[in-house]
Amino acid sequence: MRKAMAASAAGVAWLAVATSAVAAGPQSVRQTAEATMLVTGTVEVNPDGSLHGFAIDQPDKLPAPARQVIDQYVPRWTFTLSGATDEIIKAPMNLRLVAKPTGEGQYAVSIASASFGDNRPRDGETVSFKSHSPAPRYPEAAVRSRVSGTAYLMLRIGRDGTVREAIAEQVNLDQYGTQAQMARYRKLFADASIEAARQWTYSVPMRGKSADDPYWVARVPVNFYLRDVGNPAPHRAYGSWQGYIPGPRQSPPWATQTLLSEAPDAMPEGGIDTGDGPLKLATPLTGS
Repeated sequence: MRKAMAASAAGVAWLAVATSAVAAGPQSVRQTAEATMLVTGTVEVNPDGSLHGFAIDQPDKLPAPARQVIDQYVPRWTFTLSGATDEIIKAPMNLRLVAKPTGEGQYAVSIASASFGDNRPRDGETVSFKSHSPAPRYPEAAVRSRVSGTAYLMLRIGRDGTVREAIAEQVNLDQYGTQAQMARYRKLFADASIEAARQWTYSVPMRGKSADDPYWVARVPVNFYLRDVGNPAPHRAYGSWQGYIPGPRQSPPWATQTLLSEAPDAMPEGGIDTGDGPLKLATPLTGS
């Protein structure tokens, strides 16, 4: 498999991105390769669901096309609140921007997905991490071939805090190859993630509207980064484009509608998404 080069921020043009992220490799694979960027910030919403304001973290580090796309569409958004309130709601915002191929080496920049809220424990009202031991084992075949990626797991958590069911909802790769090669490495990452996740435990809601639920569903990302022994995982600079190959998405019958409405990769590393945040986007990402 060959390394997919990250698209250069300096080479990105407004809605027409010339990039070398996937300049070589099988044509069918090049057509699905994307460059991605996770942008964080905060959003403020009025009690009627209209946008009060928003702020992007470290805007000076974002390339101009990314800022332009955000400034064009985010002001058009409206929201559905989880409950009635007389106060302005402020919540963390995660935006997944992508640069997708449009042909002849050109790419289009857009907001692919968004999520709101950080799902931190609120007085025992939400699912939270308890133990993520053991850590997933990096598949030896992937290490030998220098393949990295991210598996997005969807977990069904029982009332005792154990993982009753787990699936790999989506596996994105940082390298490209033939369809058969990529399918093999996606399965390796999925299997390693699920094997570890079945032994994880969580703190479950003890009060609030979901305290009596028979189970809870959560989405958790698992990152597989290549690194030399004794060195930290490679740093992914905020505001830079990263080349990747998005994998197919599958969802279990017990998935919640809220999580199904969100893209798996619209969440930061190390997070947990239960879909019970205070805000849900009521308009399309394009705001129309």
